Amino acid sequence: MVMANLLVEYIGYECFQKVIQKVTPKYVSCIIQINMEDSWVSDSPYLRVFDGLERVHCQMEERELEKVMFEIEYHKIKTLEHTLPNKKKLVQMNFGYS
Repeated sequence: MVMANLLVEYIGYECFQKVIQKVTPKYVSCIIQINMEDSWVSDSPYLRVFDGLERVHCQMEERELEKVMFEIEYHKIKTLEHTLPNKKKLVQMNFGYS
């Protein structure tokens, strides 16, 4: 099993596909952050700490992640959503190899 919580956002879909194909786990669990507004980092006194990550951050979409996982023969088993108070939500997507 591979657990990739908030990882996909920093390596992108294509790189994530390659990693999963190389490791070939039976199950993959991912948590992605969905932003309901433009900002992917919540306002805080530490906001500037994340400036460097802007270069590597990729906005994730549930349907696109499901599509790229299907391309490498992983099918969605379950999705859970957790709405956050800052106009964001965390989406856990679990996949199994067919």
